[in-house]
Amino acid sequence: MLSSSQARKIRYGLHLRLPEEGTKEAGAYEYNRQASPLLRLPAEIRIRIYELVLGNKQIYITYKPWQHKRRIKQSQLYYETIAGGFRYQLLQPEQNPWHGPRNNTALSSNARITLLSGVCRQLYHETALLPQKLNPWSFENTWVMERFIMREDHLTLLQRRAIHVLWCREHLTKAMEKKFGSLQVIVWKDGNRLLKQDLRKEPDIECFRREKLMRLDASQNRLVR
Repeated sequence: MLSSSQARKIRYGLHLRLPEEGTKEAGAYEYNRQASPLLRLPAEIRIRIYELVLGNKQIYITYKPWQHKRRIKQSQLYYETIAGGFRYQLLQPEQNPWHGPRNNTALSSNARITLLSGVCRQLYHETALLPQKLNPWSFENTWVMERFIMREDHLTLLQRRAIHVLWCREHLTKAMEKKFGSLQVIVWKDGNRLLKQDLRKEPDIECFRREKLMRLDASQNRLVR
């Protein structure tokens, strides 16, 4: 069984290269390209399909602690272990993730956000970065973000670089900003308000002028245009 670091190296390599010509993998790649109705479509149509299927969401990461509960069955005491770990939820793209009702369905971070990437190598090559590229990301709190991104390294370098919009509940360190690397917009939680910082115009996350930022209507959970 592959370790998590070995699996990340394989995923990283799949992003960077196609199969070498003349190999068994190249033959399978070409067969899939010709046999699949989806892969026979022009590239621009496939991209549009991917955008419709994988975009227009917000990916919200939470953490559920492991639990060990005492149980009694037939007068026998035993302990039940309830698995924890990271979970993600799919929200509306402009929804405040820390306020109001959310979809209660939370999937394990080991589950695929998209099943397309596991079908064949070409679909992996074309779709693996799209959940990061097409959607804003948010985290339950700074601790969850740092553990997910820095300590446990759940995203590859290319996946982190593909994230352009981040919703941030608390302080974002320079190290964390550098770890993402390609952020363009940060939506900050400021009390009951949400404030949007365009890093292309105000690149300093420590000194940006809040009066110039677009405001979000926190009660409506929608951007005020």
